[in-house]
Amino acid sequence: MSTPERSSQENEPFIQIIASEQGLKAIDSPLKGKIIEMLQDGDKDFEEIVLRSERVKSTISVHIKSLAEAGIITSRPDPEDARRRIISLNGRVIVRADAGDAEMLWADRFFPDSLPENATQRDVFSFILTSLRVSLLSEGISIHPILTRAGLKAGAAIYPLVQDTDLHSFIKNIGDFWSRSGLGRVDFEREDPVTMVIRECFECMDLPITGKPECAFDAGILSALFSTYYGEKKEAVETHCYAMGSNLCRFEIWNAR
Repeated sequence: MSTPERSSQENEPFIQIIASEQGLKAIDSPLKGKIIEMLQDGDKDFEEIVLRSERVKSTISVHIKSLAEAGIITSRPDPEDARRRIISLNGRVIVRADAGDAEMLWADRFFPDSLPENATQRDVFSFILTSLRVSLLSEGISIHPILTRAGLKAGAAIYPLVQDTDLHSFIKNIGDFWSRSGLGRVDFEREDPVTMVIRECFECMDLPITGKPECAFDAGILSALFSTYYGEKKEAVETHCYAMGSNLCRFEIWNAR
């Protein structure tokens, strides 16, 4: 792994690990991290990055040049206006850590103390996953990208077990698989967009309230399942989550960004 790129804000307890063609890169600049997070949503032109970052052009230009030299981003002329530059992400975020996130410092209070004597396989799996994630949350570490990628791989493996040509039968098969595996109870809500709710969700039900959707693994599985079903890239977007204070998890299936 390369030595972290140094930020002018040395005291900022922030780091991202990025996988690029040049290998793993550690970014310890919050501003560079913000630029990368913007680009995760899609390509951006230079002016938009300047506007959204609320920094002067010269500062953004220096950071973009540094990220490009590290192989993390690329730039190209706008085909419709050669005076503009389009910036693209050339890697993926593996881990994001922000030890200065005071809201998460109390997360370890939710660390599960013990397993019940009659613990089921689901209880054990949920205990392990919750213990790991709560420990990371309390240190300000997010592993959502890793969980999403793991979910995508799991979804590809699960698809042959639930496949069907009819949408309603396909969703029923998913629900049956979830129930048999102790992952939760799945209900079909509507068809446009395809919307599903999961109750008693194994992934997040025991997590502390973070105010954000936390079911990255489930989202990855559902993204893979529906991408294969439709024959085009789909994305499961979580709109409700136990970790957001809801009493269920709700996913909408959209075309991938």
